[in-house]
Amino acid sequence: MTQRKALLFVNGEIPKNFPNDLDNYNHIACTDGAYHNYLSRTTIVPEFIIGDLDSLNKQEKIPHSIKIIQTPDQNYTDFEKAILFLADKGVTQFIIYGASGNASDHFLGNLSVAMKYYQKYDFMFYDNFGRFFFANHQHQIKNVKNQTISLIPLSKVNHLTITGFQYPLENQTLTFGGLISLRNKAISDTVKISFKNGNLLVFIEDL
Repeated sequence: MTQRKALLFVNGEIPKNFPNDLDNYNHIACTDGAYHNYLSRTTIVPEFIIGDLDSLNKQEKIPHSIKIIQTPDQNYTDFEKAILFLADKGVTQFIIYGASGNASDHFLGNLSVAMKYYQKYDFMFYDNFGRFFFANHQHQIKNVKNQTISLIPLSKVNHLTITGFQYPLENQTLTFGGLISLRNKAISDTVKISFKNGNLLVFIEDL
């Protein structure tokens, strides 16, 4: 069964480059902060604006084709509300821009939300330095030779083995505040990551 795919913009650092494959998505959405702060000044017209709407410029004319979804519940961030709204429409794969940069607490909050749902949904984040995502316990990454890759454990990661890297690891334990794999380099076109348990964030630099 084909995954339903959404392109989602949230209110972090303004992307320097925007995707041009818009026809490949079932839905395009943004939080109200992302629309107000940058998306409204692009040619991308989202299907949905989602959030508590506290960031929308009431003087700004919004195209009639955009559906405004007000979600005032303050127990959830606008990012989480957008995920839940789109998931309710059958979306299982999320391509996300604007989740990092600017206020560091927002970035960490977005990571916390992604960590809550990544085993249920497929998240890929893009920013002005590259892309990042949570790794599966058995993960292959292709077409990355000579790229810089960092592995950051957000919880204890046990029995980690990585191959295809300049600095391989075998059966290691990674912890935040302990051993991590920062700015390693892919020496093979395909690198492999395996671990037993934990939450492992992978950053790939695409400069």
